[in-house]
Amino acid sequence: MDEPACFGVPPYVSPYVRYCAGVLLSRGHEVRYATCDLWRASKGETLDDMASSDIVIVIMGLTVPGRYRGGTPLSLRELRESAGARRRGRLILGGPIRHGYIMRGGGRADDILPDGVDHFSRGDPWASLDLFCGTGEWLDSARMDYGRLDEMASAGAAVMRLHPSYPNLMAEIEISRGCDRQDSCGVRCSFCTEGTRDAYTERSAGGVASEIGALRASGMTSFRLGRCSNILAWGGERTPFGYRPNPHAIDELYSAIRCAVPNPRVLHTDNCNPATVARFPSESEACVRIIAERNTEGDGLSLGIECLDPAVREANGLKVSLEEAVTVVRIINDAGGARRTARSMPSLLPGINFLAGLAGESKDSFEWNRSFLNTLLDEGLAVRRINIRRAMIFPGTGLDASLESNPPNARERDYRRWKEWVRREVDPVMLGRVAPNGTILRDVILEERSGNVIFGRPLGSYPPLVGVASQDHEPGERIDVMVTDRGSRSLTAVPWPLDINRCSRAELTALPGVGRARAERILDGRPFHSAADMKRALCDMDDQSLALLTQYLEV
Repeated sequence: MDEPACFGVPPYVSPYVRYCAGVLLSRGHEVRYATCDLWRASKGETLDDMASSDIVIVIMGLTVPGRYRGGTPLSLRELRESAGARRRGRLILGGPIRHGYIMRGGGRADDILPDGVDHFSRGDPWASLDLFCGTGEWLDSARMDYGRLDEMASAGAAVMRLHPSYPNLMAEIEISRGCDRQDSCGVRCSFCTEGTRDAYTERSAGGVASEIGALRASGMTSFRLGRCSNILAWGGERTPFGYRPNPHAIDELYSAIRCAVPNPRVLHTDNCNPATVARFPSESEACVRIIAERNTEGDGLSLGIECLDPAVREANGLKVSLEEAVTVVRIINDAGGARRTARSMPSLLPGINFLAGLAGESKDSFEWNRSFLNTLLDEGLAVRRINIRRAMIFPGTGLDASLESNPPNARERDYRRWKEWVRREVDPVMLGRVAPNGTILRDVILEERSGNVIFGRPLGSYPPLVGVASQDHEPGERIDVMVTDRGSRSLTAVPWPLDINRCSRAELTALPGVGRARAERILDGRPFHSAADMKRALCDMDDQSLALLTQYLEV
């Protein structure tokens, strides 16, 4: 499952799953847990579990289109298969699917309820489940306040141990719900579903810390504050222009988290309203500095830029102008872009989200976005990553109402050219600014092999894909690597540290400036006992190139 403020595709685990498990565990029930990918891989066993269970809970749906390496969200066909399977208990359906069913961007969601579903939660499935377990009554629109939810979140932490990827997981943590823009300014983005359901409410720092402490006790060390519409609104002051950030409150939140887990493997965040940074620059900068000091490296603040065409912005209630967007990126770069060491990733950089298919979009809309990115390139600013998606159209949203009278008229080829330009001209430059050659990435989890290259990713918020030149490692291992090159969407790396007397030919040829001939001379000249020995074997290399090479090698 996936939605704007709640990632649930592995290696992330949604809090929805943990809340439901917490309700059942707190009432003395045994809990079993299967991801949809595990369901596909061992369908017979999973169906047997369903047949013997008193309650089957399916959390599914997505409101953000995307391609996922970690897993594939459950399809409607698979839901129908589950709903039609033999079982003795009740089947409960909930999650983002309450907004409608759709699997890719650019289309309209269907409002569905497959046969065989006994109860469909259009509210909080864990709240309906709690009521049902206690009274036998079902209320599909039930809600749970944060006092009770804090208890369920801590109780459900143990379910993480049942995930097939445990312990290489990221626990999504909820800190607020609802839309801070709608609560303060009375507007929200046309495509957004978050403001259609809940008023803006915040969880306490103590409640968040209590859940993270329980997760830590269950073996979890990686966390992301992802279930919120705007991290900078938390604890802030409500004004007619949006929530004024409160650095003291952000400091309190991160202090409580660090007290619960002093040395996290990963502590990242996600969503940030760029309008907050543009309207309250000094308070926002102070908050970004606090987050950058307390998080772990490689973090990103996801900025919903969407489209910078003024006509599209007005038609869809978008957040910032082109000039404001550039200012926001500057502020976050300045406050969060430092590296803890010379060879680490930056602490905190912006991530940019673009959305195509909005009301009033034209061919010129992409040129506004192009101008914005060219300004970032020219100023030497960095962004952590750029997401380009097509809007999903959900019933009840402003986009659903406005498309008939103000449809986009950009052609498919205009969109494709714009996207290809970003991938070809912008992504490699930004990736080089974020992770230049020599950057060390810690704890890369290896996933799949292709010839002499094995691909993996570190845990984190939108972690980079890394192709590691190595024949000595296998999927499932965790290793440190050093970046040697990059493409448009991925990095090339070698294991770190790399022992020149033991490394393979494939690893040597992945190093800048080596190539096949020099790799052969290194192999023939081993063992080396000093840098001087290596220099003699590579006598055709100038001193500067050799000095650059030695940073990759351990002699």
